[in-house]
Formats: sequence, C-alpha cells, structure tokens
Amino acid sequence: MSSLVIEKAEIGTPRHRDAVSSPTLLAAENLSRSFVYRRGSLLRREARFRAVDDVSLTLREGETLGIVGESGCGKSTLGRLLSGLARPDAGSATFADLSLSSLSGQAWRASRRDIQVIFQDTAGSLDPRLPIEEQVREPLDLHAIGTPESRVQAAQEMLDAVRLGRHMWGSVPGELSGGQQQRVVIARALILKPRLLVCDEPVAALDVSIQAQIISILQDMRSRLGLSMIFISHDLGIVRHIADHVAIMYLGQIVESGPSETVFSDPAHPYTRALISAVPVPDPKRRRQRRLLSGDPPSPHTPPPGCRFHTRCPLKVERCTSEEPRLTLQGAHGVACHFAEVAP
Repeated sequence: MSSLVIEKAEIGTPRHRDAVSSPTLLAAENLSRSFVYRRGSLLRREARFRAVDDVSLTLREGETLGIVGESGCGKSTLGRLLSGLARPDAGSATFADLSLSSLSGQAWRASRRDIQVIFQDTAGSLDPRLPIEEQVREPLDLHAIGTPESRVQAAQEMLDAVRLGRHMWGSVPGELSGGQQQRVVIARALILKPRLLVCDEPVAALDVSIQAQIISILQDMRSRLGLSMIFISHDLGIVRHIADHVAIMYLGQIVESGPSETVFSDPAHPYTRALISAVPVPDPKRRRQRRLLSGDPPSPHTPPPGCRFHTRCPLKVERCTSEEPRLTLQGAHGVACHFAEVAP
C-alpha cells in the first residue's frame, strides 16, 4: 500500500468541536491591507483604501471558521492574508508558530504543503489542456513526494474520494460540469494532505443541489483528514451548517465573532441580525420578521467616520458617528457595537 493512501473514516456531519481542547493553529493580530487606486477623470490622482482594517482572529486545530459578509467587505482579501498568498501592510499572521508574512522563496513554497486554497473561479484554477488526473497529481510531482507509481495511485484515490467516476479521469476541464470541476479543484488541494484549507466562496457559482454535494464532500474530507478550514461565503445558511466559529465582516472589519450556535441563536450586532433575518426559511408556513437595512453600503474607498455601520443602523446615536467601537469580548463572543448589550 502506498503511504499516500487516504485513511478510511466514518463519514458523517462533523460535530462542533470544543474550542478549549485544541491547540491554536492560526492566529492573526491587527491585520491590515491597503490597495492603491486612481480617482478622478482628469488628474487621475492616486488614493488608497483599506480592504482589511485591524483584524484579529484565531483558528484552532480541527475547527472550521466561517467568514461572512456582503460583497466588497474584504473577506476574500482576508482569506489571502491568512493563507500567505498576500502580505499585510500591518499586523501579522502566524501559522503553527510560523510567520506567514516573513516567508519567501523556498520557505514559502514549503508552506504550500500545509496550506491550500480553493478559489471561487473554478475554471480559472484549472489548466484547460491538461487531463484532470494529471492536474490532481501535479502537486505531488512539484513537491517530489513519493514514487511516480505512488503519485498516480494517490491521485486516483483522491478522485475516488471526491466522487468523480473513473471515466472522467482522462477528461480535460472543458468536458466537465461546474460541480465536477470544483471536485477536481478540491482533490488537487487535498492531495498534499494540508493542515489548513481556505475555501473562498467555493459554491457561490453552483446550483443549490450541486452546492449540497460539494459541502458534503468538504465535510467528508474534513472528517477523513482532520482538516482545519476557513470557509468564506456570503451564504449564512451554508456557514451555519459547516462552521464551528463565525466572523461577520463589514467594510474591512470584524463586527461580530464567536461560536456558530451563539452567533446564530443570539446575534448581538444589528448587522448580524439583519443578515440572519434574510436567510430563507425552508418551512413555507413559518413567518420570519425581516430586519431591513436602509440605504446602500458605503464605498469601501471612503468609509464613514465612527462606526462604519452607522449610516444603515437603526440604533444610531450621535456617538456612533464620531467614535469607532472596538471588538469587545464576552467569553468567546465578540461584538463591535456601542449598544450591543441593550439592543432589542
């Protein structure tokens, strides 16, 4: 038997883990990342905006962290910072006592064995001319893991694990559906048996029925390999199903974080309440009171002063327009709101 063979395990929905019992795998402290853009039609002056602004969080071994927010809130940029694909302007991200921001060259390449990423653009992640079996095997070739025979065997076993039939192994990506392409991307990401998998909107472009299949595969592989995951999505229904902890982002900042069941059953931030109230209810007879937000999200290029949510918040007072709230922890539950404790 090859040393690359995936260990068999009972397949089922992962239980939420005890945060205290597992060591910290990933820690981010005061992460910030800015981008330069040009503004104005004539002078084209350069301006800078912060996509991620002073974000701190932790991920323990074997846990799944869900990062949720509207488009443009900075969650994908945060995912790139946490995976080592981008460097912060300020702050630090530490993976297993290894500083991701200081890695370069061979050390950065070696870290890819432990940290893998699944991107939303499935087609753009695959070589359109290369058969999928070769693409799944390629990471083993690049890292020179095992013998050529064991690499072929491992790639075939991984394709079996993500439920791709043998008749597809010689196909190129253009011959597969979107869901099948995403399974190839998952297989390629997991062939190295990483410790951390960062999923950036992995099911956003798929039909609902295909989404369920992909989530089932991710849960299956998490159980088999003991993965830690960061799951980035705008879909709270999926995040509640898969994540142990949740971080809610708004305009580059985390406004609420905590255990999944706590955040969804007792949300403290008015933005989180509005997001949860918009999640569809499967029972047509059950009515849910929607918490509609007024106005549109401000531009991330020019966020409002004070609390960034105050332009849409029903609890706004004068203090909110001038004083920025800090993320305050009560146990494992953190909220960045001046009036979270008295919000109805």
